[in-house]
Amino acid sequence: MVTDLLVDIAADADQIFACGPLSMYEAMASQGMLAGKSVQVSMEVRLGCGFGGCYGCAIETNVGMRLVCQDGPVFDLKDIIW
Repeated sequence: MVTDLLVDIAADADQIFACGPLSMYEAMASQGMLAGKSVQVSMEVRLGCGFGGCYGCAIETNVGMRLVCQDGPVFDLKDIIW
């Protein structure tokens, strides 16, 4: 899996930016080597209306529910509740 490559590069990185499927982000979130690093992820979810009216793109974060279409699509990995 592509997240296996993080073992080699995460130690030298100040920030990590990722785009991909939710399963990849979940695997990244469970890797302890990313603790204390700024990890920004671009959420790939289905956008029903694109302006926040349908709540189809809502994700749960540490600060409550957020809409990918309005509050994102980029979020800090540590803020997303898996």
